[in-house]
Amino acid sequence: MFIKMSLEDKERTIRDTYKGKCRMSGKNAAVIKHAKALANNTKSNPEKLVGVEGIWASGLLIKYDVAIKSVILDLEAINTPDAYNIMTALLERAEEIHIVSSATFKMIAEVGTSAGLFTIAKFPMSKLGYLNPKEHEVIVVLDGLEIPGNIGTIIRSCDGTDTDAIIICNRKTRITHPKILRSSQGSCFKIPIVEEETDHVIEWLKKNHYRILLTDTDAEKFFYEENYKGRIAIIMGSERYGISKDWYGIGAEAIKIPMYGDCDSLNVGIAATLILYEAAIRRSGAR
Repeated sequence: MFIKMSLEDKERTIRDTYKGKCRMSGKNAAVIKHAKALANNTKSNPEKLVGVEGIWASGLLIKYDVAIKSVILDLEAINTPDAYNIMTALLERAEEIHIVSSATFKMIAEVGTSAGLFTIAKFPMSKLGYLNPKEHEVIVVLDGLEIPGNIGTIIRSCDGTDTDAIIICNRKTRITHPKILRSSQGSCFKIPIVEEETDHVIEWLKKNHYRILLTDTDAEKFFYEENYKGRIAIIMGSERYGISKDWYGIGAEAIKIPMYGDCDSLNVGIAATLILYEAAIRRSGAR
């Protein structure tokens, strides 16, 4: 059984099984530098790659059929059946495999939580042209959001409410930011996510007959007064500046969340979650 093998036998088994795409890599290897940059969000990332570690998160890559570029292995830590099963599924999909020492692996992963698995995957971006309005009836548009954790929270809430797609415009942070991956709890691999210019998004929404709902503290209608029927696009604005002026004067409607204390608004992640659950409950017929 693989997990009971010596380190030398594990290495030999992987090299023999995956000839042509498996290599031994040291701490100065390009893939290690790349993995560190992804984990720390320190370099440009035109390929939209993400670093994923551990059994649970790696399992989501497999579940949602995310493209795998590289798998980095600490074979000493592959010592449970679950880790072995996830490893073999990743290796079958990977373009390249790197076996490293435990010391090198600790340079890129959180000790104790990674189970010897670090994967560089291709973030599954979608496009407006890939969305089908008949299937993607409820869409959230994130306009100029700056804080990765807020974006990740909204993505997770979209999964929880079965919201159909997310469109990001006026982008201020990378969708591949590690905090988005962590705060979304892997939902970013499931829900279609599009990055597009604001004018193109507005044109597409109007062409496909979406009702556009702006979340605006100056709105006259409360969010619980909306029926959320048909195709709807819920627009959430920047943490600092709110929704950009491009969204006004296009015939959009506006909704707001009542504030009963001294604060004039909620955190955008909390606000989006409230509205998305209201929409989901209304659309399900539960209320």
